Amino acid sequence: MPPSRRVVVWLAPHQTQLVRQIADLAQLQLVGVGTASRGQGVASELDAPSHDDLRAALAATPADLVWIASPGSFGVSSDDASALDEAHRRGTRVATLEPIPASALVLGEPAWNAVIGAGAIRFIPSMRAAPSLRDAAEVVAAFGEITALLVESLGSPREGTLGARFYAALDLVLGFLGEPETIDAAYVSPVPGPALHALPSESLRDLSGHLTANLRYADGRAAAVAASDHAGRWSRVVTLLGPSGRLRCYDDGFEWIGPEGERRDQSRSTRVRGQEPATPPAAAAIADALSRMLDPSVPDVGPGDHATVLAMGQAALLSARTAQAESPVTIKRMVGTA
Repeated sequence: MPPSRRVVVWLAPHQTQLVRQIADLAQLQLVGVGTASRGQGVASELDAPSHDDLRAALAATPADLVWIASPGSFGVSSDDASALDEAHRRGTRVATLEPIPASALVLGEPAWNAVIGAGAIRFIPSMRAAPSLRDAAEVVAAFGEITALLVESLGSPREGTLGARFYAALDLVLGFLGEPETIDAAYVSPVPGPALHALPSESLRDLSGHLTANLRYADGRAAAVAASDHAGRWSRVVTLLGPSGRLRCYDDGFEWIGPEGERRDQSRSTRVRGQEPATPPAAAAIADALSRMLDPSVPDVGPGDHATVLAMGQAALLSARTAQAESPVTIKRMVGTA
């Protein structure tokens, strides 16, 4: 076992199987396991010592990485920011499946600004750093101008909340097109019936259901996002549209169709259509992200612009409540980061 793979994981009980699969794929040595429910069963199932305090683990663990699969109530207070800062100063890396912090409204707080500015916590798995997009980097460059972008970011609750799926999609849009002028979003509760018209809160934390968003740019470009944590299974699809046709990137490859309908390039897995993959796509994506974080020989893609992505998310949540297009810049001005 490589010495640089000692990991403390904080999870929800329903994520135990997923965490076990990822630990096997990424060759992680679980040196501590904790859960917000404070049960001992999860640690026993994963055959690792039990932790009952995430802040304490961040402040003192000898692990190389703390992986927050489910933060529970962590990631809101300034004390949580201080614990992340301590871990960063000690050289312990922190990865999270959920955006932390989960609301742009805390961006004006010095403790959280310091954590974000230092890149002390890394959201994974990043769609912009997905293996298929890394493999297609030269093809994306050859594709050229992007006039419209479509992003599908779907999963199940054990793989993360709706907030996580939406954050990942917005991070990718920001990477390709930059910050939008306005966002027009709609939220659908996972509960059928009258609750269908429920409104989201002001935070991506614990958000569940489905969310769609149209993003508009001053120069005429546009993006559309569809995100859900109740879509049955993991799926990440990015479609680039422009003068060069259509380039679609999946978790298992890409396909470039030219403007006349000709196939210009393609690379897809050889899995038989309809056949289940040997490795669950979510487990493969998260294991890849953790492995790259723990490998010093792999170039770091960087934490991204967390503050801007949070402002975009906040604008979308506001739009879903007001039924009007909202501006990320307005959110930034409100919290004093514009």
